[in-house]
Amino acid sequence: MKALRKFVIPILLGMLLLILAACGGDDGDTTTAATQPPAAATQPPTVYSFQFACINRTLNPCKLIMKLADTLRARTNGQLDIQISSFPELGLAGPDTLRLLQDGTLDFGEIYGGYVGGDFPAIEMAELLGLYESSAMQEEVFNAVREDEIRMIREQFGAEVISYIYYPDQFIFSKTPLRTLEDFDGLKIRTHSTALGDLAAGLGASGQFVAFSEVYTALERGVLDAGVTGSTPAYGQKWYEVSKYIVGPLTSHPHVMVAMNKGRWDALPTNLQQILKEEAAKTQAENLRLVNGWDQEGVDLGVAEGMEHIPFTPEIKKAIKEAVLDRIVPNWAARAGGYDSEAVKIYNDKVAPIVGVKINPDGSASPN
Repeated sequence: MKALRKFVIPILLGMLLLILAACGGDDGDTTTAATQPPAAATQPPTVYSFQFACINRTLNPCKLIMKLADTLRARTNGQLDIQISSFPELGLAGPDTLRLLQDGTLDFGEIYGGYVGGDFPAIEMAELLGLYESSAMQEEVFNAVREDEIRMIREQFGAEVISYIYYPDQFIFSKTPLRTLEDFDGLKIRTHSTALGDLAAGLGASGQFVAFSEVYTALERGVLDAGVTGSTPAYGQKWYEVSKYIVGPLTSHPHVMVAMNKGRWDALPTNLQQILKEEAAKTQAENLRLVNGWDQEGVDLGVAEGMEHIPFTPEIKKAIKEAVLDRIVPNWAARAGGYDSEAVKIYNDKVAPIVGVKINPDGSASPN
């Protein structure tokens, strides 16, 4: 019996030690998965959501922005989430958009120089309708002043210009035929910039600012006799139902800033800023490729709905050139601060050599 105890007791002690080790009950360093702290959970990436304000959902440039939003969402695995809205949905007319972007009411959206020229006349430098002989000339002007425009917007309004989008040639959509200068006398024309209002006045008409989404009703009710917009935008808003004639074009491809509130921009990580600008630049290039086709497309669509296209006569073209020298350029120079202002200096240095019209020390305009 004593001999048996010699073997049993060590065996029992060994089994007890094994049980204690398995349960973590010894004083050693051995730990088990059951007693280790849980691994830290992987945090999902931060999502940056923005509301983008398009001028109008029906317009081709806004449709390109919608595609851009989808591309950014896919490329960033959902980190850049851009929700599309529009000026009509947000109750915006246009002239207040730069201020709303500055104070953070707007995150991100379209800023058209013609709309906001009252706050910032310098931005109209590449939007002086009547001044450009061709869309190519206007694009050359835009490229010459673009960096100055971006810098001034950043300095004065704290907005980050991400890219630009382009609209097609502008036409006058009229309820009556406009074949001679006399046909313009007293005509109430919807305009979308101060410079365009000066052009209307030079033709004998009265320019009136009306929000784009409200023009259809104003034409329908007789508040307006005509309205100016791009060929495809007019079709998208069904102006062919309330006007009969497509007159022009006023050769111009309005360029519109795609801009973001500075605080929202600064909050984005650098890699997302880079992706946003890269994809926006691709959208801008695609827009520029398409816009020339939109010019004629809008006219053809309107004619198919029963409208008549009336090109400007030599008489009307001459009156437009006179309005450029007598009203459009000198009035813009005065709004921009006069001959010694930064904007006018940029114009004379970079724009005048392209368009052949300079601003003189007395504020008048003349051929170079």
